[in-house]
Amino acid sequence: MADPSPAPAAGEVEALAASLLGAERALLLSGNDLVTPGRARADRGEWAGWAERANLEAFLTDPGRFWQFLLPLAEEIAARQVAPVHRAIARLERAGLIWGHVTQGVDRLHRRAGSPDPVEVYGHLLSAVCTRCGERYGLPEVRSLVEAADDQVPRCTVCGYPLRPQGTLWHEPLPPDALTRAWALAGEADLLVVLDSDLRTAPVSLLPSVPLTRGAALVVLGPHPTQYDRYARQVVHAGSAPLVTALADLLVPEPP
Repeated sequence: MADPSPAPAAGEVEALAASLLGAERALLLSGNDLVTPGRARADRGEWAGWAERANLEAFLTDPGRFWQFLLPLAEEIAARQVAPVHRAIARLERAGLIWGHVTQGVDRLHRRAGSPDPVEVYGHLLSAVCTRCGERYGLPEVRSLVEAADDQVPRCTVCGYPLRPQGTLWHEPLPPDALTRAWALAGEADLLVVLDSDLRTAPVSLLPSVPLTRGAALVVLGPHPTQYDRYARQVVHAGSAPLVTALADLLVPEPP
């Protein structure tokens, strides 16, 4: 899908560049909506389905129906490709202009693009795990196990225990190690840049309050207004991909 966002204004790119160049510890929070507004609208529908059909209760009470919904969604997410904005972010990180990176994405595209160590606060959906013995399975293996099971519930081939997705389900806590790292980074950052996150889902929605209470600067880029817009140094209500890509081309141009 082509990004329908207009090209960023030169002043927007320059303002963001000034913020990054003036920061020693710039922290990036990239949302699950990253890439295009069209992709964001699709994702918002996905997450509505997550809340209703892929929550912890659904997994525990009706795992066959749970996997009927989740597996096609996980396979679609796994098929997504790295976009220029993911590579642009990775370039900025490797250049030291982005000091830390917290992401709500569950597709691991930032890792594939070369981001050194993104904190995945929701985990990811590219594999399943047996919580009894720890055995892990890729999605093609999960698909085979689902199709072979009479009840469509994939089970561990080692111990027979039902598998669960690697990522976080609705109504269960986020991975404690990732959450601790995210809050520690926010506690040290002198600039927080939010990309395409509506900041509605706790506890991640509370993350900007950590640097703000210390007087750190905030930049919010994305199509959806957030509760923090009035506190931000810069707000751009458009998909962030063109702006971030232009920023990387300005500050860390790729070799010809």
